[in-house]
Amino acid sequence: MVLVVLLVVTSLAGLTGCNNTASQKVLKIGVIGPESGGAAQLGQGQRKAIQLAVDEINAQKLAGDWKLEAYFEDDEGNPTKSASATNKLIQQSQVNVIIGAIHSSATLADMVITQRSGIPQLTAGSTGASITEQGNKWVFRTAVNDEFQANALLKYAKDVTRVTKIATLTAADDYGQSGEKLLLIAAQKEGLELTNKATYNNGDKDFKPQLLSIKDSGAQAIFMWGLYNDAALIAKQAKQLGLKVQLFGASGMAAQKLIELGGDAVQGLVLTQTFLPSSPDQKVSEFVNKYKNQYQEDPIPHAAQAYDTVYILADAVKKANSNKPDALRDAIAKTTGLKLVTGNPQFDDKGNDIGKHLLITAIKGNMYELIQTVSTN
Repeated sequence: MVLVVLLVVTSLAGLTGCNNTASQKVLKIGVIGPESGGAAQLGQGQRKAIQLAVDEINAQKLAGDWKLEAYFEDDEGNPTKSASATNKLIQQSQVNVIIGAIHSSATLADMVITQRSGIPQLTAGSTGASITEQGNKWVFRTAVNDEFQANALLKYAKDVTRVTKIATLTAADDYGQSGEKLLLIAAQKEGLELTNKATYNNGDKDFKPQLLSIKDSGAQAIFMWGLYNDAALIAKQAKQLGLKVQLFGASGMAAQKLIELGGDAVQGLVLTQTFLPSSPDQKVSEFVNKYKNQYQEDPIPHAAQAYDTVYILADAVKKANSNKPDALRDAIAKTTGLKLVTGNPQFDDKGNDIGKHLLITAIKGNMYELIQTVSTN
């Protein structure tokens, strides 16, 4: 009889423990980015920053009773693989929200799935303008969109560098072609003459035909729209051909690898980004110190944006007190009052974060130097 009672008590205790575990409030975050391939530094930086944010939010209970869990998938920057990763995260890992992707073409592919599934998606790296122009209420962007970047770059080129004739050299993918279109609109607005426009395919190694055509056109500046590996090769070949032009680029190429791969050829290159590790801002310095202590390297802009994105989600799930898609989406849309590393997030009705500062920077030595700050609000 005593044995039976003990068995019953033990069984009930075991069941109680299981119920506590099962009832724990968890927000499952799926993360998609290129952790291998030509843009691996961007995806790896995103992963490191997200894990850092998840760990400290959980340790300090900054999401209240909610625990954050991150599930990572490598899409290699490929839209088809990115879509497969999205399906896997939703169907197998049963995530409540997606952070990703980084390549705009990959994010556009993922959006079809998250919209159909009714899962909120935040991209911390994709800047393609079309992402937030489709009326998709499930998508948010914590990077600065390409339209704003193009306008800021062309205005700077006209007002500060005093160029009057420009050329564009852009990737032939969604990101590059969206950028080219916006550059042409911004150039017309600023009254700058377009002397040449050229494209290239991702993975190309020889840019000399395009560069020789640009040289013959009399352009004083080249505006590139692509990733850091391509930009480094373009800069080196431009120098080899003796082009005396000012190089400009967008945030997609803002990585330390650009400086490492480009060497002397990228010195003076002007580009946009939302984060500089050397900033004296307290939020920035705290993040940089934590990141360096954990990973023994400086964070890149994509890492800072991803880190902030996790804090936006922690705030949203705490306020909504729910991981249900509709409640979470509504809480994200109403984000306000946060002071984060890359700004004070606030979303417009299209899902763009209008609480950031865009930084116009130039490469000097082995670092990016701040030239100008432009508010996105």
